[in-house]
Amino acid sequence: LEAVRQNGTALNYASDPLKADRELVVEAVRHNGMALNYASEQLKADRELVLEAVRQNGKALNYASELLRGDRELVLEAVRQYGWTVQWASDPLKADRAFMLEVVRQDGRALAYAAEPLKSDREFMLEALQQDGVALASAAEPLKADRELVLQVVRQNGGALEYAAEPLKADR
Repeated sequence: LEAVRQNGTALNYASDPLKADRELVVEAVRHNGMALNYASEQLKADRELVLEAVRQNGKALNYASELLRGDRELVLEAVRQYGWTVQWASDPLKADRAFMLEVVRQDGRALAYAAEPLKSDREFMLEALQQDGVALASAAEPLKADRELVLQVVRQNGGALEYAAEPLKADR
């Protein structure tokens, strides 16, 4: 317990029974959320414990159970720290329009992890691109060739032109 209090990742060297000891693992993730990596599978599915780990370090979402990667609140907690952690969210969450708009408001680059149908949805992309025009890089190819959409994005962020379709780059 003392080793884990000093360094949460010391849990890596603990025996399997200790990695399944909830009290010990809670102590470890309080000091270093990434210690969740060394917890037992059962504890990686413990919502309260995983939420504690993710609050300490959003990247701990990577070690959460598949079921918890579909937990909207838990994933948003991770995304508030690092937008790109949405890559570890469940596929249904990455396909959820309202959820992904919330994520993109945190970090426009997270759009790269949205489900493909959303990247092809013009209305969704217009709204998402208002948050970060450079996220045009993640849009479906037909939208990168959509003159009206690209013009709107480039007015907000000229650097987004880099991601427009080639014919539009030559457009005056």
